[in-house]
Amino acid sequence: MLEGYRFASRFRVPLSDVDILRHANNVAYLRWAETLRTDYAAEVLGADVGGEHGMILAKTKVVYEKPILYRERVAIGTRIPRIGGKSFDFEFEVWSDDKDVRCAHIYSVLVAMNYVTNQTIPVPQDWRDRIAEFER
Repeated sequence: MLEGYRFASRFRVPLSDVDILRHANNVAYLRWAETLRTDYAAEVLGADVGGEHGMILAKTKVVYEKPILYRERVAIGTRIPRIGGKSFDFEFEVWSDDKDVRCAHIYSVLVAMNYVTNQTIPVPQDWRDRIAEFER
């Protein structure tokens, strides 16, 4: 479970993430991924959400594999498998700790931004170095 994912979080599915069909709503997976991504940015990249340099989401793809139920224990991990000129990718795996099964795979493309000038920028060298150090 979460092999190759050094950055991870574990929690129980809260009632607020459950829909009328009694499983975690599809939007909850995106919120979980977004939370983990911003934690990664702060802790690994040193990029504060309110800082001058940040990232914007360009694309997300979610593959839902198994439902997750209320109060189920969840493990979600993330990593950065690709860094381009101005963009980079985040991969996420969402697992049920209770069932020991992968429940979803999420793939996102982020673009580096300068929030002061409101323009895209090359991925900062500092981020590249921090990612390489952390992900190896």
